[in-house]
Amino acid sequence: MNVARASAGTVVAALASGLPASAELVNRYYGLCIPFYREFLGDHWHTGYYPADGACGPRDQLRMELVIADSARLAPGASVLDVGCGVGGTACHLAQVLGVHMRGLTPDAEQLALARGRASALRLEDRLAFDLGGASALPYPAGTFDAVLFFESACHFPDRPRFFAEALRVLRPGGVLAGEDWLAAGPQPARVLWSQRIATAWAIPALGSLDDYARQMAEAGFAVELARDMRGEMALLRGFIADAGRRDEVRAELADTPDLIRNSIIEGLLVLGEAAERGAFTIGRFLARKPEE
Repeated sequence: MNVARASAGTVVAALASGLPASAELVNRYYGLCIPFYREFLGDHWHTGYYPADGACGPRDQLRMELVIADSARLAPGASVLDVGCGVGGTACHLAQVLGVHMRGLTPDAEQLALARGRASALRLEDRLAFDLGGASALPYPAGTFDAVLFFESACHFPDRPRFFAEALRVLRPGGVLAGEDWLAAGPQPARVLWSQRIATAWAIPALGSLDDYARQMAEAGFAVELARDMRGEMALLRGFIADAGRRDEVRAELADTPDLIRNSIIEGLLVLGEAAERGAFTIGRFLARKPEE
């Protein structure tokens, strides 16, 4: 049997077990996803900031990055950490357009190599570097950064409260934590059902809610300035397969999708689309500040 297919089969079976995703499973899954994510999303692995009308496209992802950066009031020369940076598209973009000094952190060696290659191709090495490491033990001294960012990565961290505590540690007094992430939404018991389906499809240890994130940030020591459901500020459903008819068409296409990981991603997109349509899934954005000493 093809080794890559065997590995994919093991990962897909582990996801289907319904058990909470371990850090190892998350890393293996997203390592296998690299070519497909780059095909579907380019190098910016997160939702866009979608307009109410007009075509959706890659510029929406860039707009989302600037919305988060603007909320953090990043100034040229600021020291900024992107945790869960993927292949580096977001960090490169912000270093280019804002003149900030970026560091990106990923637990995946292949993502790290691709991110470093992108920075080199763009000649950004003087203000951009990438490191290998995890969110639960950020490999930086205390008080290193003016801002810590996350773009739909924290939902995959095995211990989000620990990440928030680590973010507080590496920030300078008055520094900010800013980001956006996938969230559970809607009333119970539907929220539990859809949260489990999304977590199983996307190697998420546990999907949190807007209140969960805000509470955990506050418990870590942050002053939470913003915790917002983004359905109130952009056309969120435009970024997902929220139309039932379109989901039926995509399901029919799955019969011609033999690759296990591509199939898993498409199945996951169908789950997200239906959850979003039912109000059980959303994107939230956050801004929290480390108190001045």
